[in-house]
Amino acid sequence: MIEYDSSGRMKYNPEFHTKSGQPWEEDDIQYLIDWYEKIGPEEMSFALERPISAIIQKATVLRKKGFIKKPTKEIRFARARYENERNMM
Repeated sequence: MIEYDSSGRMKYNPEFHTKSGQPWEEDDIQYLIDWYEKIGPEEMSFALERPISAIIQKATVLRKKGFIKKPTKEIRFARARYENERNMM
């Protein structure tokens, strides 16, 4: 069963987050740097098989170190839970 936190982010699910708790590989870090601002943390979570919270945390660290530029325009990505609720109505 898929569960969501109070912010609408999917919680850890062993079916989707198989790399949770494992060290980050160089390829995964480079993918995060190249695609984070384009696809957002939720889709990135599925691509890298890690929880959304881990993706956001790693992106924050990389941004502070200067590997990811701070966006000039804030982009909001819709949460899957809210999209699913809209489709059920």
